[in-house]
Amino acid sequence: MAMPEWIKKELRTNFARASRAGRQAAKTEPRAACAVYDAKAKALQIELTNGAAISVPVKLIPALKGASPSEVRLVEVLGRGGGLHWEALDVDLSVPGLVSSVFAGPEWMAELGRVGGRRSSAAKAAAARRNGRKGGRPRSRATADTST
Repeated sequence: MAMPEWIKKELRTNFARASRAGRQAAKTEPRAACAVYDAKAKALQIELTNGAAISVPVKLIPALKGASPSEVRLVEVLGRGGGLHWEALDVDLSVPGLVSSVFAGPEWMAELGRVGGRRSSAAKAAAARRNGRKGGRPRSRATADTST
């Protein structure tokens, strides 16, 4: 039985959308270039595609608790680096999820915001000009509510 044309069109559209999302994620999310287990440090060493490297103690990864060092050593990088896989343990971990769990503290997020806020771009400059023409930065709801 032939597939109806509307289904083929929907599949092509969804595939194109998923492909764009995957390319965008590859540009913005951390991806693993390689991962190895350091038995001495009892930590997973992950080198990211952007050149950064992180070391995550295995005891901080709930899915690997109770795994032997020989099992943890068999880590594989999935696809384009978006995941880590342990066949013998039937465990898959998201690299972006693992990285964000390591750097999820409020101090780290505040630092990212501080550094990002200092960066200028054409979009930020244009937004500042538009806000200036309107009388400045829009007041927040909390500020607007208390001044009435």
